[in-house]
Amino acid sequence: MNLHCRALVAGLLLSWGGPAMGSGESRYETDHDGMVKDTRQQLAWMRCSLGQRYHDGRCLGEAERFDWSAAQRRVRQEATPDCPWRMPRFHELSGLIQPPEERQGQTPMAIDLDAFPDTPVGWYWNEVSAGGHSQQDCFVDFSGEGRTRCNMGGQFYLRPVMSLEKAAPFCVAP
Repeated sequence: MNLHCRALVAGLLLSWGGPAMGSGESRYETDHDGMVKDTRQQLAWMRCSLGQRYHDGRCLGEAERFDWSAAQRRVRQEATPDCPWRMPRFHELSGLIQPPEERQGQTPMAIDLDAFPDTPVGWYWNEVSAGGHSQQDCFVDFSGEGRTRCNMGGQFYLRPVMSLEKAAPFCVAP
């Protein structure tokens, strides 16, 4: 198990016991070690983009950009049988885009910055796309009002996710 995953697991073992972020109706539960439990989608997200590390409510460092092959390799490096990190599906990643009425003054980003601090402006990779596109051609950017785009290539950010149902209990529960 790599050092990053060990730190996440150790934090989870301590508990998800912290309060939900944002308003009383928040869909996110956080721990102090860099993971967000998304109760609406039944997923656990890395709180920071890969390349950053979570510390004291912030994502420190610079998020890395990856080409498609490097993104796939990096997610495989993070994953273990107990903590099955993967690339998010398009609908999961785009499901993090917040409508303006939910942002509570957090503009210019269309993502909950309490749950996902220091999210960089730029496109994010996903595993499966929508609308009949191929597996690697639709992307999400959380800047401004939030946007999606298909059929482009390049180097993009990555925020791994795992299903709460498929993760080992110690990986996602108190």
